[in-house]
Amino acid sequence: MQYLKKEIRDKILVAAVDEFKQHGYADASIRNIANNAEISLGNIYRYFTNKEALYFAVINPFIESIKQSIEKDFVFTNKSMKEISEVLVQFLMTYSDELLIIRKGKTVHKDTFVNYIEEVISKKVEEMLVNAFPEINVKITNKDFYSAIASGFLTSLFKVLRNEDSREQQERYTRELITFYFGHMKDRFYHFDEE
Repeated sequence: MQYLKKEIRDKILVAAVDEFKQHGYADASIRNIANNAEISLGNIYRYFTNKEALYFAVINPFIESIKQSIEKDFVFTNKSMKEISEVLVQFLMTYSDELLIIRKGKTVHKDTFVNYIEEVISKKVEEMLVNAFPEINVKITNKDFYSAIASGFLTSLFKVLRNEDSREQQERYTRELITFYFGHMKDRFYHFDEE
């Protein structure tokens, strides 16, 4: 009997992932989730008290696995820009559905998660620039410089990672953004040599 309960819960979660990915949190329908899971609407409420509880059950494991992956994989010391780019592309492709669900969620979870990702990217940008230009923190006086770059990159990334694009297109778009934001870093700070 316990196996059956887990099986039903898993079917609900699979259907919920598809629904939240397609419609976001606000427009997702519990009725659609029940239909796609091939269970009664009332049965969903035996497992989840409401849509918010179901959404949390979907995104919380995603967020935790993404955070663990970031902590483990985003070590950029002694890596070339190309290697860093590939780590980032593979990470984004692995978690593209999860990122889409969170982006479309428009909940407090999205804001918290985006702030976390911006902070991580900001630290990595600073790390890369300090390695390339040890004097940069003397030359750059804007305290929000790194977070501004991270925010712009993440906003751009969310714009190009769309559900309807193929994986190959998403990988290409991501590489284009990485090149635009982080390629040829040494060329971007040439004017510091003139001071």
